[in-house]
Amino acid sequence: MKKVLSIILVILWMIVIFLFSNQNSIDSTESTNLIYRLFGINTDSIFIFVLIRKFAHLIEYLILGLLVYNMFKNFNIKRIYICTILFCIIYSCIDEIHQLFIPGREGKLIDCFIDTLGSSIGLIFIFLKQKLNKRLSKK
Repeated sequence: MKKVLSIILVILWMIVIFLFSNQNSIDSTESTNLIYRLFGINTDSIFIFVLIRKFAHLIEYLILGLLVYNMFKNFNIKRIYICTILFCIIYSCIDEIHQLFIPGREGKLIDCFIDTLGSSIGLIFIFLKQKLNKRLSKK
């Protein structure tokens, strides 16, 4: 049951990422404007606009990295960290290619790097948690 649930969670999150990427430029900007309104951010700053968009990429793929790691763990995949990063990189590249076909959107290599950074941060969290658990269990 754990295996099936972990696969379903990865697929659902990949669909969420796909749906965000499938928004045209106007709808995508509206998503960012919603964040502006929620946090009372000045909407005149292009720097803040870009920062929020890139941070969203990072968070999306941090979550994907956590979910993919969990899925691979349930299947006892060897070299789990490498496999997880490769999975996330491949999906990120596919996602950026997909955006080339969406009106007003573009696929950017820098977004693939940001996505990979997000997945890597998620894996660093897992690694540090495992190290901490080992230390605590030795005491």
